Amino acid sequence: MLNTVKSKIIAITISMLFVLSLILGFFAYVIYRNGKILMTQGCDFTVSTFVESINKDVNAIENNAMDLALMGEIYYKTNKVKSIAEYIVANTFEMYENSLGGGIWFEPYVVFPNKKLNCTYAYRSKSDKIIIDKTYETEDYNYLNKSWYKEIKSRLYTVNSVAWSMPYFEEEGSDTVMVSAGSGIYNDNDELIGISTVDWALNAIIFKVMRMQPTPNSFALFADKINDYVFVSTDIYKQNSMVVGKSLKEIPWYNDDLKDMSTFEYHGKKYICYYKTLDNGMILIINVPEAELLSLIINHVIMLLILLIFVSTSMAVILYIVLNNNIKRPIDKLISIANTIGQGQLDTQIQVEKPEEFAKLANTFDKMTKDIKEFITNLNIATQEKEKIESELMVAQTIQYSTLPNEFPPYPNRNEFNVYALMETAKEVGGDFYDFYFIGRNKFMFLIADVSGKGIPAALFMMTTKTLVKNFAEMGYEPKELIQKVNEKVCADNKQGFFVTLFSGIINLNNGDMTCLNCGHTPPLLRRSDGKYEYLHVNPNLVLGIEKDTDFEVFKTKFEPGDSIFIYTDGLTDAVNSDGDMYGEERLCNAINDYLDYDFQNRLLKVKDNIKNFAGEEPPADDMTMLIFEYNGKPDIFETKTFKTIAKNENFKKVRSWLAELSKEWEIDKETVMKLELSAEEIFTNIAFYAYEDSPDGTVEISCTRTADELSITFADKGVPYNPLERPDPDISLPEELRAIGGLGVYMVKKSSNSINYEYINGKNILTIIFSIE
Repeated sequence: MLNTVKSKIIAITISMLFVLSLILGFFAYVIYRNGKILMTQGCDFTVSTFVESINKDVNAIENNAMDLALMGEIYYKTNKVKSIAEYIVANTFEMYENSLGGGIWFEPYVVFPNKKLNCTYAYRSKSDKIIIDKTYETEDYNYLNKSWYKEIKSRLYTVNSVAWSMPYFEEEGSDTVMVSAGSGIYNDNDELIGISTVDWALNAIIFKVMRMQPTPNSFALFADKINDYVFVSTDIYKQNSMVVGKSLKEIPWYNDDLKDMSTFEYHGKKYICYYKTLDNGMILIINVPEAELLSLIINHVIMLLILLIFVSTSMAVILYIVLNNNIKRPIDKLISIANTIGQGQLDTQIQVEKPEEFAKLANTFDKMTKDIKEFITNLNIATQEKEKIESELMVAQTIQYSTLPNEFPPYPNRNEFNVYALMETAKEVGGDFYDFYFIGRNKFMFLIADVSGKGIPAALFMMTTKTLVKNFAEMGYEPKELIQKVNEKVCADNKQGFFVTLFSGIINLNNGDMTCLNCGHTPPLLRRSDGKYEYLHVNPNLVLGIEKDTDFEVFKTKFEPGDSIFIYTDGLTDAVNSDGDMYGEERLCNAINDYLDYDFQNRLLKVKDNIKNFAGEEPPADDMTMLIFEYNGKPDIFETKTFKTIAKNENFKKVRSWLAELSKEWEIDKETVMKLELSAEEIFTNIAFYAYEDSPDGTVEISCTRTADELSITFADKGVPYNPLERPDPDISLPEELRAIGGLGVYMVKKSSNSINYEYINGKNILTIIFSIE
């Protein structure tokens, strides 16, 4: 059936069109599925954001109620002056702009034995003024008999709890739907002696809910599920006036089994239900027609399918034309030429039966093909073997070097330590590696290891082990647990039967505490600041990759400033010369002590040259890898930077930008950055306004110093001598109108910092503020 090239071209074209159709269908399905998830989650985010805005109001009302309750207790336990009660109630409402009204209400005769009713009520007028209303403290009103008082009181089960009343329509003043939140007032024996209440008007929330429409035909329900009370419904099939103030049972589509992002059928449409519960138990449900929500993505998928079908069809047609013109026709022509060439001496036949055109071509090149094929086969075998060896060595060497840190000094801004390492691979690539990195800000880990085996497998196993050690270290595991985790993973994935010797050190840069791990590795050389290198005898653990359940031991020591450690692989000590003598540990110890006057880099280079001179013409059999680490101690000061500018208020923008860049560079935490900027703005503004009354171009010099645990900022100016610390702190317990003017800014700087100091030296005002940092 498919005996000709033309028939095969047609078959290939049809097959490609079929495959493209399958791919396009799958592609469209993936786009639709991901788009659906994106649209539904995006809508959920919109609704959740709206709910969070309502929850902020709820939390503010509850906080207001608890603050009022606390003020009620203070009033009860102090002199019980009515004017004080009115003051604290009014002052509390000043801080909570969402509260419409409320107050403190006491049980009969608990405040004064001869007075049954005792309350203080305030409300917020339409002009946003807080007004004390004394009409509630009368027998005509008698709040003790009011349903809201009884409801809130009965729902206060524990101290510091908040209870909510049934929703109600306030006709006496605000003319709005309201709920009240209340908290208990208790005496020293934790007995309930009264309550506080805060009124929350829901008109604004209801209005926002009515406008909440993610799609044109979406509708919402806002209700109090606990009290079974409907605030608003925007369902076009059930008018709002028919269900407001009624039970949720009046809502035709509602049921208690509804869940967030579930679906239901209503009037022939499928809706996605976004069901959200507020912090006070109220519920908000936004129902979005699924067809409307997904209409945009469906239209996009249809348009994309049309475009892709057109493109795939065009590609199939072009493929057919290209194959027909560039394969079939040239083959017909080559058959004629091959018949002439086929009269040569090539005698090896090529057995090809289909398609017919290639069968004729094969018969023509039969004899010539045999010789060419034999020659090419032999040549390829030799070439491939050579290229395989060279390529494997090159790839393995590249893997080794690409994974090692090779920029020195690696951390120019950290002067607590010095570290340097080098590696020189042997002719046969091995699995040596070294590494070092920070674990957090003040812990530093360095290690050296040797993987058994050669070539690419050893290099890949080396890279895997190196990555495992770093990943588990950065996850915060303690050294013993860290190496156990690495060993378990290495054993699990060790199909080639490799093993790894490893030595690592983890040092606390703040105090010099060092934890060492030796997993079957060569012993390190340790030098104290006033001595020479000596071998540190650390009991070796089993090498990694042999036994999954190995129990590892750690070695701990203390590093003082100037102490250093030299670690290496056995490629150094196992080097041999032409007589078969081994370099050994003793020669290595003597060599590194001979070069103590050299810096780290040249010290290691000298050791390497010493080993090579010993080996002479004998080629190295293994990699030579070494690393040296020296502890300098915790620095008193990491860095100081200075900024100078004209003391004008508008120049603080430059100061803020400088501080922001500095904080990012020094990795200062956000809380300290906020305190730093607020303090800097206060001090700079004071200097700009008051230091240079007669000299508008006076300057201010700002210096920042970062230590291990402190950040200080110093302001220096040549203005009028003035010590802001001599001014007494403002009495913030007094009402704002009774406080003395000024001094609050400097007081805030004192409170936000660890210490503040002023000096007048050489005609300069010098003010230094210090903050603690992690």
